[in-house]
Amino acid sequence: MTATYTRFTNCHLIDNGQLYEFTDLYYNNQTKKISHPPSNPQLVTQTIDLHEQILAPGYIDIQNNGIYGLNYSNLNGGYTEKDIQEFKNFYQDAMAKYLTTGVTATCPTVTSNFPQVYEKVLPFYKKSRLDNQTDSLGAHLEGPFINIKKKGCHPVETFVDAKDGESKLIEIYGGDASLLENVCIITGAPEIPGILDVIPSIVERNIIFSIGHTMSDYKTGCKAIDNGATMITHLYNAMPQPHHRDAGVVGLINSPVVGDDKTPYFGIICDGVHVDPAMANLAYRSNPNKCVLVTDAMHLMGLPDGTYKWDAQVIVKTGDRLYLENTDTLAGAATTLPQCVRNLIQWSKISLPQAVKTVTNNAAVSLGLQKERGFLNIGCDADFVVLDKAGYVQKIYKLGNEIKSSDVKLETKIARDEKISAVL
Repeated sequence: MTATYTRFTNCHLIDNGQLYEFTDLYYNNQTKKISHPPSNPQLVTQTIDLHEQILAPGYIDIQNNGIYGLNYSNLNGGYTEKDIQEFKNFYQDAMAKYLTTGVTATCPTVTSNFPQVYEKVLPFYKKSRLDNQTDSLGAHLEGPFINIKKKGCHPVETFVDAKDGESKLIEIYGGDASLLENVCIITGAPEIPGILDVIPSIVERNIIFSIGHTMSDYKTGCKAIDNGATMITHLYNAMPQPHHRDAGVVGLINSPVVGDDKTPYFGIICDGVHVDPAMANLAYRSNPNKCVLVTDAMHLMGLPDGTYKWDAQVIVKTGDRLYLENTDTLAGAATTLPQCVRNLIQWSKISLPQAVKTVTNNAAVSLGLQKERGFLNIGCDADFVVLDKAGYVQKIYKLGNEIKSSDVKLETKIARDEKISAVL
């Protein structure tokens, strides 16, 4: 069968931190991958006029604990086949909704848990390539090999060490096959006994090791990087704060010791709650090519304000702020990734292309997926967001399938809600 093509025209492209004005882009209708312009113009069977809007790669969220009421960790050994099927349906629905925010791929994040939970949930997060929902890139396992002093809202009864080495890792996460097939990132604290020694075996399985929920000092962080760690989980949060004579984990983002080639990527939550804008700007300016914006979203994202039970704990949601009840402990976030991008533009006084790079190019390279997604290069998937000049997502194309956006300006949403109320 002769391949046919779709052409985007009358648009500006964002890639590599740059804006390419009035540049057309093509994708192959059969493979759903970006392609060169066909030698025969008649093979272009669809032309999409974007009316001078901006086309960028689909956004990638490498840390997200749940969305629209779905908690990615919410299965255990006692669940029945019916429960599992309901979870599957819930997962598919939530991922379809998440796609409307402009996130075309994510790493579903499972917080510290027991082996029977990993055994149940991880198969859902095997890498996918779908046209109607946000893809999974493999799970992000945040814990349970983390430090109790930086536990955040993780349940301490699940915490373990790795004194028994690789075998303990395999036992906790539900077997070696599950790790290889379903996992993209593991967050751990390098000072936990045995963790430094198992980092190489994690990396050998093509899994990213990320430093997080840690009391690690700078020297131990450097050892973790020497052993294969390539990322830091939600910079500043759940780690010692930097001091001018004790840089800690934060100091690794521009360390003269580890060198540019080994400088880790760092996730950062630009919601204005987890990190002060000045500190977010400081981190971004320190190393913009290694900065990856993440939502760290909890399952309460997209739900109304109120009080919600989460296992044995209670979370209070007020706007984008989530706290454990009667404490000042943050319990994840509820801000969308496009809003994080707009926040970074404002805080760091950078351009839209520079900010978009943190959730496309940087995110893809941090996971070694730059040949598949996150760029507008030939051979990458036809996953795109259409943006206006202010960085609001106007529509999404998932493997070429057009999806309506839910990323609307606040005043637009208020006007729409008032109009609906008037009709009712």
